[in-house]
Amino acid sequence: MAHLGMIAGAGELPEIIARRAYAEGMPLPTVALSTHVAAQLMPYCPTLVHYGPGQLTKIIRTFQRHHVQQVVMVGKVEKRFLFENPRLDLRVLRGLSRMRDYRDVTLLRAIIAEFAEEGLEVIEQTRLLGHLVTPEGILGKQQPSQRAWDDIRYGFARAKQLAALDIGQTIVVRRQTVLAVEAIEGTDVAIERGCQYGGRGTVVVKVSRPQQDMRFDVPAVGPHTLHRIIAGRGAVLAVEAGTTLMLRLQELVALADARRVALVGVSAASLQSADAVGRA
Repeated sequence: MAHLGMIAGAGELPEIIARRAYAEGMPLPTVALSTHVAAQLMPYCPTLVHYGPGQLTKIIRTFQRHHVQQVVMVGKVEKRFLFENPRLDLRVLRGLSRMRDYRDVTLLRAIIAEFAEEGLEVIEQTRLLGHLVTPEGILGKQQPSQRAWDDIRYGFARAKQLAALDIGQTIVVRRQTVLAVEAIEGTDVAIERGCQYGGRGTVVVKVSRPQQDMRFDVPAVGPHTLHRIIAGRGAVLAVEAGTTLMLRLQELVALADARRVALVGVSAASLQSADAVGRA
């Protein structure tokens, strides 16, 4: 972790990395993208500043002052800041003027290119968070019903299509009917909307993009996600194994078991294999 800096968005992931660096006595120059995140990280990050996501030049200069060579970008950044009276520096404005679209992949790869020009390498999140990668299989005591497995397979395929189009990475289904898809509003709102329509028995599926770039926007779920499903009387949370992150796994499994929600890690290969067995 020597010569490493962090750009911290919302959520638990930045604190996980910051706690580890603090415990190991490693410097971790950090740029928090909101005052809330800055307050959350202050106990663990002696070198901490707060800049908005549109202040790219200040972010780069901060890392250069502290001799950072590699940067990890973690945590949620609401893309809608681009549409709500944003504070953007000249570097960002120049970059946006050259873009044909504001898709997540387009924006983040442009930022990575700007960092590379200044000698900063953006590294994969899983170098530091590999222990959180979602395992494959049924992760609790609750088994999905056969109908739920049908919905998982259906939802997984549709979610992958949506992720490839950079629309969102979460889909809510019941009886092989799409109830809600995630867009700019985020996972929580999509789950609430889908469960409102589907009610008891609703299935939530979260996937990564095809050829997911592990340097940015790696999908993650945790107890907060599961609480939304429980509140909506959902039956299943299915998460793509190997390319997504699962926070506080033991707590997540215990909560799922207590509320009789099936928690599963799935992949295209395992779903195709199970489907073939079911048809045999």
